[in-house]
Parts: sequence; C-alpha cells; structure tokens
Amino acid sequence: MSTDETEKAQAIEQAGEGETSVVQERLNWRLAQRDDTRVAHGLYAGEAIEGMHELSEAGLLDEFFAFLEEVGMMQVFEEVVLPDVKRMLVPTIQFVLLYLLKVLCGSESMHELPRVLFSNLALMELVGFNAQQCEQGLTKRGDAQRKTKRKQGPVTAQCLADNISKLNQEEMERLLNRMVQLLTGFGLLSGQILAALDGSKLPTPESYEGCGKIKQTRKVKVKGQKEPVTEDYYVYGWKVLVLIDVQTRLPLAMKLVPIQDYEGKWLVPLLEQAQSNLGTHARITKGCTKSQAAWVRLYFTNCGSFCLARRVSMSRSMLR
Repeated sequence: MSTDETEKAQAIEQAGEGETSVVQERLNWRLAQRDDTRVAHGLYAGEAIEGMHELSEAGLLDEFFAFLEEVGMMQVFEEVVLPDVKRMLVPTIQFVLLYLLKVLCGSESMHELPRVLFSNLALMELVGFNAQQCEQGLTKRGDAQRKTKRKQGPVTAQCLADNISKLNQEEMERLLNRMVQLLTGFGLLSGQILAALDGSKLPTPESYEGCGKIKQTRKVKVKGQKEPVTEDYYVYGWKVLVLIDVQTRLPLAMKLVPIQDYEGKWLVPLLEQAQSNLGTHARITKGCTKSQAAWVRLYFTNCGSFCLARRVSMSRSMLR
C-alpha cells in the first residue's frame, strides 16, 4: 500500500472512531474501540475475560434491557393496559418496548420504522419476536395485493401507532410514577432534592377527544401589501407537565393537562405526587417552575464566580 493510501485509510479510521450512534448518545455509553494487539497481549499474559459484547446497537441495548429487568420496569411494562383495545395481536409489553426503541433510536416518523427498526433482526429478538415473524410478519393480511415490496418486520408502523395511541392519560401517569418509585428504590434518587416544573406542548388535531385549545397570533403575508398582517389562530392539544430533579434531570412526577392550562396551577399537586413517589428515600426541599430554576442556577453560578474572584483578590492583596 502506498503512503497516500495509508494516510487515507488512517484518516477514515480516525473519522469512524469519532462517530457515535443516537442510541449511544441517549444511553450515555462511552465509545468502545477495537484494539486486537492489546487483546492478544492480555490473553497471552493470562488475563481473565470478564465479558464479550457485540459492538452494535443490539449489544448496547441488551445491557439496557438487563437494567430494566433488574430495576423492575419490565414487570411494570407487562402491567400496562390499553383499555380501548379488544383484541391484541401481540402482548402489550411488545408494543411498549417497540415504541421505547423508536425513541431510543431517534426515529421522528413512524414511516421510517420498518427500515430502521422492524427489519433489524437483533433488535426485534430483544423485544421477543423470532426470525420467521420478522421475515413473514404475524399475519398474512395484504399478502395477495403485495407484488414487489417485501414485508419489513413482524408488525406494521400503522399497527404500532394504532395500538400505542390507545394508552390513556391515567395509564401514562401511572407508568411514570411507578418508574420513579422503582428508580428511587434502586438508589438513583436520595437526599434533598430541588425540583423544577417543565411543561411541553403537544399539538393534536382539533378532533382529538378531550384536548384543549389556546389562542395564538402569527404574522402572515397578504398579497398586495408590503407589511405582514397579524392574525389569531387556535392550537389544539395537550401539555405534558414533568417535575424533574434539577441536579440529575430525572423525572419525579408527570401530569397531562389541556394545552391552555397554566403550569403553576399544577406545581403543588405534582410536588405532592413526587414526594409520594420518593417515599422516605428522598425529600423535596423546594419546588419551582423551570424559569425560576434557571434563575436559581444563575444565582449560584454568579455567587461561585464572585467568591472565587474575591478569594483571588484577597490573596493578591496579602502578597502585596
């Protein structure tokens, strides 16, 4: 191999080492690198092999699923109920895990799941499907009309969307509260906690049952006029209120309310629910909204900078 080709190969290898997948970033896993020479030296020296892991998304998620099992979340997933679904094609836990993988893989659209997720045999086996189900699907519905496009995965993206959307407000809140209780019992939340309330809007169609609406303004261009015109319009949907631990950013409690509701109205009820989730393992010493928490962090940051500057100036005066 010539010098130029060697340099190109090294550059490509270094560029590949710096890349991380969405799963690695979301699970906060450190990047592993291949070092055959070091492994050979270790084996020759008689070092014990602690474990062998596949360097792929399935290998990373295998450890994550083991953590969910150890904490007790898998049992909670099995208890999830979809009240409006009469006949289930697969157990509910598989729909929950599929949507969990969708979030971890960073898929923004349901339409890309067959290519990104459902056709990945290793990931589907983690959820509980076998190779035959991934290749042929769980049903033969639509096979007569299928000409060229092959099936991708055991279920369709529409099947997942139709079923997971039946998860109602009460069940979602129960699911998150149980998760906080399990994480607290596992030791991830303890001591004194400063909690902050964060709200995110979830727009939905006007026809979505039970959703709220909020009036907003926007500027639009009108044909024949230079200046844009301000007009009112309505946004329909929900607002997800999550009480988080300011230090760890872990959720403590969650509430789903109509989109027009004021966040501060639900601060006290969420604090009470969060303290109930924490039990005797931790105690919330202060609760505030997200904007107030930002001011608190800014205050302590400025105080720390002021104290550091004060110590430096005092040290210089003493040296003089």
